[in-house]
Amino acid sequence: MKQLAQQVAQGFMFPESPRWHAGRGAFVFSDIDRGEVHEWRPGAAPRCLYRHTGMVSGLAFESAERLLVCDARNCVLLRVELGSDEPAEVAVDFGPIRGWGINDMVRRADGTCYVDSVDFDFMAASRGEVERRRCRLLIARPDGSIGVASDEMFFPNGLVITPDGRTLIVADTRDRCVGACAIAADGSLGPREVLASFPDELPDGLCLDASGAIWVANHGRVVRIGVDGKVLAEIGIGDALATACMLGGADGRSLLITASDTMDREMMRRHPSGRLFMARVDVPGAGLPSVY
Repeated sequence: MKQLAQQVAQGFMFPESPRWHAGRGAFVFSDIDRGEVHEWRPGAAPRCLYRHTGMVSGLAFESAERLLVCDARNCVLLRVELGSDEPAEVAVDFGPIRGWGINDMVRRADGTCYVDSVDFDFMAASRGEVERRRCRLLIARPDGSIGVASDEMFFPNGLVITPDGRTLIVADTRDRCVGACAIAADGSLGPREVLASFPDELPDGLCLDASGAIWVANHGRVVRIGVDGKVLAEIGIGDALATACMLGGADGRSLLITASDTMDREMMRRHPSGRLFMARVDVPGAGLPSVY
């Protein structure tokens, strides 16, 4: 039977990239088109932690007080000191290998970052003005070097790393699948192995639980898939489009879902409909980009 999530917050334009940090006791997420990073604690009102002049997307914690933020259109990672008036600094610049933009990201314990590159104007593509093409998954290493971690995906999107640090799980929205890549000691990735296919859906943000199962936001619903790729559970959010999900809360069993009524940028500017939903689940969260 499908479980229904409860709406817990509203008033956003396009919320995405939720993460949980146990030390902060809060979820942190981006409101992409408003260029904002927000913090939300269950039972409290959201508060804005950081406001940028452009679009922001993926997030990764360097510490409880320091956050890496994807500046989506400038293709840089910003280092933000939370609670400080100091301006953000550029931590990584993908300039030499930049595409049209960057999207989600995940950071390994050693500081290696994997970042989705959007290699075509996806807004223009949604209007039929340009063709979609394959996009690269970029890597930023602790020594400051950058490169291409994988070029075999169409539109890499949600990213998580397993608790043992050996596997990168990737949602490929346009290939309509969730895959896994082995992570070598130097951070390089092996070829993608498809774990689950969703031929009629668009897998987006995702997260792991302690059993190894994966929660995937498939726009129309959120599903939990097992290691064999089979759907184990389903959560509905009405007519909203689920864009990402993350486990957190005091016991790790609260699934926060970011959603909006539309992907049309002009429509969301005229009628912002970004919301947060919450569902309680049985198995707690595990793995990066959250801190449990």
